[in-house]
Amino acid sequence: MKTLLSLFCLVTYLTCALSANSWPVSLDMACNKALSAVACSFEFTNNANQDLYLLKRNTPLEGLNSQFVSVSLDGRPLEYEGIYAYRLPPTKDEFVLLKAGESISASVQITDAFNIDTDGLYTVQYSRPLQYLSVNEMSAMSIGKLRESIVRKSVQLYLDGTRLLFKPPRPNKKLNSIKTQSCSTATFLNGDRKNKETLKVHQKLCAGTDTAKANVKYNEDYRTWFGQYTCYRANKVKYTYYLVKDLLQRNDIEYYNNGPKCEANMIAYANVYWTTIYLCDKYYDLPADCASTEATKEMTILSFLGKITNHCSFLAASDNSPVTVEISKMIASLAPDMAIEACRNIGYFYCDSQ
Repeated sequence: MKTLLSLFCLVTYLTCALSANSWPVSLDMACNKALSAVACSFEFTNNANQDLYLLKRNTPLEGLNSQFVSVSLDGRPLEYEGIYAYRLPPTKDEFVLLKAGESISASVQITDAFNIDTDGLYTVQYSRPLQYLSVNEMSAMSIGKLRESIVRKSVQLYLDGTRLLFKPPRPNKKLNSIKTQSCSTATFLNGDRKNKETLKVHQKLCAGTDTAKANVKYNEDYRTWFGQYTCYRANKVKYTYYLVKDLLQRNDIEYYNNGPKCEANMIAYANVYWTTIYLCDKYYDLPADCASTEATKEMTILSFLGKITNHCSFLAASDNSPVTVEISKMIASLAPDMAIEACRNIGYFYCDSQ
């Protein structure tokens, strides 16, 4: 299956026409081993002759809440084990004013999201473009005019004694091996916040995934969200819906209200390898059921279930928000093998099938 990074690179390529030709925001980075962790520092500098608003989302300026770096050992990539989030488009509070000639810095411990357990030569590479707006664009809240600075920065460091480094946390429990054949219940943590609504969505997805699976055939819905039809691709899509229902029936999913890492405009997030979905403030305000292609509770939960099965990937558009309808359709048209593995396309098709 294509990696999240491969999908992200495709969308960056598809949307490059929206990016600026010049890159006024630059990045310097350094990484060092400190006690039981590997810490990386990042300094962003405004090289332009005007003030700019830099988007903090999906950068170390908001902490390690997304994969903005890739890590490899002797050329072999390590799996990202941090959180992945479902978000609304950015708002003003997610930007920081960076005056002309000024810099801003942040640091994170990459050992919180990458399992570094073998001595050797590591490469840490920054893997996302930086997004920004001019002062005038910010005044008009022209989020659709976000410009990009492409950064190609990496550092190498030799690490020894890696057995003593902190490791990303992993759940102790494993998925149940015996199906309960019931989607009637779910586990809720951290109190009650519209739990009944979430449970209804949870239950509805059981029947809904069957409906979507039955609709996977040569028709307009399929062509819209998955592109050129082949039996192989159709079977992969069907299998994703099968796995989602199977996951629901196992009663392993936990919903955690008011997740501790919720940030502005974050709808929900989860950790790699975990079956817990952390719900944020923005989630509770969403309509419950699929409504055209708008964000809903149903679309949100389905996207996370697909990711948990490891049969679809989250993908960010050039504005670091969830992929838009137009970009999802573009992926289907130009790269159908990626469309069948994109959680948003899986969700859009599901909603159109109901």
